[in-house]
Amino acid sequence: MLKGEKFDGRTFDDLNLHQATFSGSSFSKGFLRGVNLTNADLFACDFSMADLRESDLSKADIRGANFTLANLAGSKMHNADLRPGHIVEWDRSEVREANFSDATLDGADFSGSDLSSANMSVSSAQGAMFCDVMLHAVNLAGANLAGADLTGCNLKNANLTGTNLDGANLSRANLTDANLRNVDLSKANVETANLTGAIHRDTQNALPEWIEEILREHSRWIASNGAQGARASFKGTDLTNLDFSSCDVRGVTFDNANLQGSAFVKAELFLTSFQGANLEEVDFSFARAGGTNFSGAQLIKASFISSRIEAAEIISPEGKKSDRDLPARFRGANLEGVNLTGTVLDGVDFSGADISAVNFDFAKIKRASGMQDAA
Repeated sequence: MLKGEKFDGRTFDDLNLHQATFSGSSFSKGFLRGVNLTNADLFACDFSMADLRESDLSKADIRGANFTLANLAGSKMHNADLRPGHIVEWDRSEVREANFSDATLDGADFSGSDLSSANMSVSSAQGAMFCDVMLHAVNLAGANLAGADLTGCNLKNANLTGTNLDGANLSRANLTDANLRNVDLSKANVETANLTGAIHRDTQNALPEWIEEILREHSRWIASNGAQGARASFKGTDLTNLDFSSCDVRGVTFDNANLQGSAFVKAELFLTSFQGANLEEVDFSFARAGGTNFSGAQLIKASFISSRIEAAEIISPEGKKSDRDLPARFRGANLEGVNLTGTVLDGVDFSGADISAVNFDFAKIKRASGMQDAA
């Protein structure tokens, strides 16, 4: 029983630590290859950047543990408890989720475990076993689950934005209300999965492979705060008649691109730029656009039915609110025949745009600028 100890950088390779108690201890950058930690108490332990390849943590209490950047390839976590842990100290308390962000989990076996609310963003879990695992509200944004077995998993409310599910088995999985933006489900087995309320694309409307890859890397870029992946740019690209519906294209550049006849139904368009783009007859229905730039775009007969177009709050480099916002902009855009029926327009700049032929039926407009000049 060694609670709250520091073992950073130490070697525990192949040791038998069955039923040991290490709650609150730190093994950062340690070597635990092939170690036996079955039934161990690892509550709130720090395994960041540790080497745990081929280790066995089955039935261990790993609530609130940190595995950021750790290597757990080939490890076993059968029936492990990886739920959030309630950490109590003298002057404060907090609920801490199990953290596997940017960890290597290739070939790991989590069968029967509880990973509710765990952070597994931008992790690599290729070929991993998650059969019947509780993954409720787990964060898998930007993760690589190619070839993983997710049979019977509970992924209700999970964030799978940009997750690579190529060759993954999701039969009998519960994906109710899950976020599957930027995920190509056409290469995964979802035939018997429950997708009720999930945000996902039609498996018959996959984008070209090169675009799927760019969006996947863009999701990794967002999920890792720019540390991984790459920001997407389609500047000046011919993207006519493509379906970006339910995609997450926050921060993507489509400046001067040709998107005629394309669709962005239910898409996330926060700080997306379409400056100077050809958006003729593009369908933006039910999309969410915050601080989006449509300046100079050709929006002839474009549809924004029941979408939400609003200003984006500006956050300081320190992550603090600045009490300033960036309006959604239609400055100088061609809005001939645009349909804004039922659209929420809050903090929108129409300066220099002709709105005389725009359909504003049932639209809710406030904090709009440039409408008198535009009319």
